[in-house]
Amino acid sequence: MKGVILQPTYLPWLGYFEMINSSDIFVVFDNVQFVKKSWQQRNKIKTANEITSLTVPIKKTSRSTKINEIEISYDHGNPLENHWSTIELAYKKAQYFSNYKDTLKSIFKEKYSTLIDLNMNLIQSICKILEIETNIVFASDFINNFSKNNKTENIIDLCNSIGIDHLYDAKGASDFLELSKFKDNNIQIKFQEYTHPTYSQLWKNFVSHLSIIDLIFNEGHNSLKIIMSGR
Repeated sequence: MKGVILQPTYLPWLGYFEMINSSDIFVVFDNVQFVKKSWQQRNKIKTANEITSLTVPIKKTSRSTKINEIEISYDHGNPLENHWSTIELAYKKAQYFSNYKDTLKSIFKEKYSTLIDLNMNLIQSICKILEIETNIVFASDFINNFSKNNKTENIIDLCNSIGIDHLYDAKGASDFLELSKFKDNNIQIKFQEYTHPTYSQLWKNFVSHLSIIDLIFNEGHNSLKIIMSGR
């Protein structure tokens, strides 16, 4: 079985969904350490004047807190309503905005306790929009705690627990994983090689590596085909 193991990020980029669509199973790596100011809580969109970052504020917590334990902070109002207002202003003139606005707006109008609930609601809704049918499971349902010091063993244990014998991983993972150990465990591993595609986009020159919603609002039903063209 071919699988991908990814941390749940906020409004992910195109390559994230290429990896999900290219796999039989998507394992949400939800019980490893949260990284502050990472893509887990922020992403970028294109507005009429600039590239804007949308960041979900979180409650103060220790460095060892797991991703699935991170709580959203509402100390300064509802950040999700502010995010939706920014998104709507940026994309209301996009060709396919009206096709998907109700689905996404309903997510941003909810109030979530945890960041993972928000991120997974968005990821699963976007998969549905893109017609990606990959099975989604959570790492925490298979292994409760991982070693902090051995990333390779953690991934191998997770693959073995789920039945993944072909792992599709992000390119950056090749820098820290011990590939020989995957071979010893009869797990084939392939790293993503992705060339970001161009597509029709509002507001002057094309900008790559934005949130997936930039593509969806501009290209609609063509989105998955465009995503997969980057393989």
